[in-house]
Amino acid sequence: MIANAALVVRPLVALVFLAAGLLMLRTPATRAGGWLIAIGAVLFGGAEAYGVITVRPFVGGPYDEHWQEQLAAMEAFSTLGLLVCAAGLLALARRPG
Repeated sequence: MIANAALVVRPLVALVFLAAGLLMLRTPATRAGGWLIAIGAVLFGGAEAYGVITVRPFVGGPYDEHWQEQLAAMEAFSTLGLLVCAAGLLALARRPG
């Protein structure tokens, strides 16, 4: 049950980050951080959507090396997206004013 909730929540988190990044693009002072957050959200959301559609439904099935490689790549892109979002938040926090 908890694993199924995580499959639904993570893409929703990506959508929230994407919405926040797009809203920050409206103001020139927050545009750079908004771009980073939006790009990170697209990476995170794309990886999670791929994981929900392709990789995760095979949980409980026979594991092979190809499945493990796909899962590792999906987790790497997901983590990279979150790191880019964090860089955008850091850029927003460090801006003068």
